[in-house]
Amino acid sequence: MSAVSTIGGIILIVVALNDVFHTLLRPSATGRLTTLVFRGTWSIARRRAARIHINGPLTVVAAISVWIVLIAVGWALIYLPHIPDGFSYSAGVDPASYHGFVEALTFSLVALTTLGLGDVVPIDPVIRALAPLEALTGFALLSAAVSWFMQLHPALTRRRAVAIELTALSEAGITRMPDSISAAHAVAIVESISRSLAAVTADLVQNAEIFYFTEKDERLSSSRALAYALQLRDAAIAAPTSDVRAAGGVLARILDELARVVRTRYVHAAGESTDDILRAAAGSHGHAWS
Repeated sequence: MSAVSTIGGIILIVVALNDVFHTLLRPSATGRLTTLVFRGTWSIARRRAARIHINGPLTVVAAISVWIVLIAVGWALIYLPHIPDGFSYSAGVDPASYHGFVEALTFSLVALTTLGLGDVVPIDPVIRALAPLEALTGFALLSAAVSWFMQLHPALTRRRAVAIELTALSEAGITRMPDSISAAHAVAIVESISRSLAAVTADLVQNAEIFYFTEKDERLSSSRALAYALQLRDAAIAAPTSDVRAAGGVLARILDELARVVRTRYVHAAGESTDDILRAAAGSHGHAWS
């Protein structure tokens, strides 16, 4: 029974750490477990549209919570066969008063959070060697969680910036490429939007979780503003000047790549054409195209 508990604990720890590695350390991947958490919380949030704008932060917190639970329970299963004989208890603490697994989980959480209460101390040589490793795991997990939140904000800022830019261009009538705009100015506008959307696409590849961050203010929503990017693409491709058409072709390919990333990574953005996929993504965020 002790071997089963130990092996089970090791499996849980490996699953959690593998998921952390793929989610935070591989720039173009997300752990399978984290992906399931993302999609699950997203599905729940979509049923409650009034709260969908807080889903992004909740998704990240949920993923981190799952990692903590798996690691804490995993180490508890490793400690369980050594409860109580492998530990020394301070005066006033009677191990017989506590359930074995609860006691193992308590020590695991104390070690994982590096609290070091000192009322329970491992005396088994193996456990004495392993307990500091769990504390190190907890410190690394805390650092990873903080860095995860830190790297999200630049990506979200870029996404909001392109939404503001596209919305302003649309309101000024620029996305329809009026004749009053010179070819050089038109090319500069299309190239600027192309660079911004290329950055947003790269952010989605490297930080899959930002897709699940929605905007309460529609003017900051890049998914809604993509309708204006498609309008700019069509107008540029139809322009009489070859330079503008060439810039429009580049924008079209970047939008195609953005749609491909959205379609392959996010099951809620269905469709075949670029326009359909991006429209579905906007709809899943609660923003309809006008």
